Amino acid sequence: MAARSLLSALAMIGIAGVSAAQEGVYFASDQGSRGEPVRLACAVDTGCFENSGICTHRRDCGCGNCGFRIDGWLEGGFLLNADKSPSGYHGPYNQSDRHEGELGQAYLILERPLEDSPFMSVGGRVDLLYGTHFFLAQSKGLEQYADGGSRWNDDHYGLAVPQAYGEIGNDRLSVKVGHFYTIIGYEGVPAVNDFFYSKSLSYMLGGPFVHWGGLATWKANDRLSFDVGLVNGWDAFDRVSDQASFLGRVSLGNDLDPIWTSFAIITGDELNDTAADSTNRTRYSFIVGANLTTRVQYVFHHWYGIQDGFFAATGQSAKWYGIDQYLYYEVSPSVRLGGRFEWFRDDDGARLGLSRPSNPNKGPYIGDMYSLSLGVNWSPCRNLMFRPEVRWDWFDGIGLPFDDGADDSQFLVGMDAIWRF
Repeated sequence: MAARSLLSALAMIGIAGVSAAQEGVYFASDQGSRGEPVRLACAVDTGCFENSGICTHRRDCGCGNCGFRIDGWLEGGFLLNADKSPSGYHGPYNQSDRHEGELGQAYLILERPLEDSPFMSVGGRVDLLYGTHFFLAQSKGLEQYADGGSRWNDDHYGLAVPQAYGEIGNDRLSVKVGHFYTIIGYEGVPAVNDFFYSKSLSYMLGGPFVHWGGLATWKANDRLSFDVGLVNGWDAFDRVSDQASFLGRVSLGNDLDPIWTSFAIITGDELNDTAADSTNRTRYSFIVGANLTTRVQYVFHHWYGIQDGFFAATGQSAKWYGIDQYLYYEVSPSVRLGGRFEWFRDDDGARLGLSRPSNPNKGPYIGDMYSLSLGVNWSPCRNLMFRPEVRWDWFDGIGLPFDDGADDSQFLVGMDAIWRF
């Protein structure tokens, strides 16, 4: 009990950590560490296919007029539970969620990025994802029916199209229209972007993953930028009740600055607990990052969600909120150590338990869930990474979310590998 109380206190005062997306350790990916669709420097030493108009480099590689570009990776691993449940599920997880090996992501990108210049250009992008991680990259009206039922995927492996958009603009102002990743939160769908193999609770259970609509980005200067858009709510192309939601963000600085921050919000109507009516749901993320030394980076992520009148029978609102913290230390250009400490509060049992249909750990779980993760990123070569990790989850509240309703804590050990092509 004393150890749990101490760790719980650490979540509130900020002593655990975050990852830096610095070249040589992370691969180029779709989302930056603050969720924005940025493109980092090239991660693998490949060039243009001569006379093909196709390039395996990413934006900013300096290889000239490449036309369309192809990128992708394979990611797979295992996450094992010290006390395997009868169902094999790790409590209310919904990604890397079973006591077994998995192919998490076979990921392919076809992209024509905007020119990094003051001249107007046109671009676009399509992403395909096959593996167990499809579950959080789906959209109602595409991979799912409007009511959330699956069109073509089974319960554990499936194919998703997490992005498909067109874009127009220049290096200061651009607009994308179509299907794209959310700008809410810190972690994202692509495995190449996140330090840890396992996902944070706030990512799995607290917010949206993808959107359909439009998003404008204005870079006021080299440090200040704004994103403003209208989307069809959370994870939906065509849902039971199609209504526009506001999506916005302001960002100051970047991961290479001594201190950087961002605030993102989405607000609009979503279905209540009976799926018979829609009420306003709002979710925001506030992130502050600091490069404490040339080797150490810390990130603080506070998030909050509320849905008015979520419980139709009583008219009661649902609230969920928490804090994620990350601390990373660069041992060498190819080795990095990391820690993540999370606190997830579900006031009303509305979010803890949003898992796959075959997962029996549905809740409701009302209370505080905590998680401590320690990991290593090792890149023996530029297009290969290994991510070993240990993780401890525990819950303080109403219900037993682990071991199929028999325990209030669990200990996990795992590792995955990412091969970039």
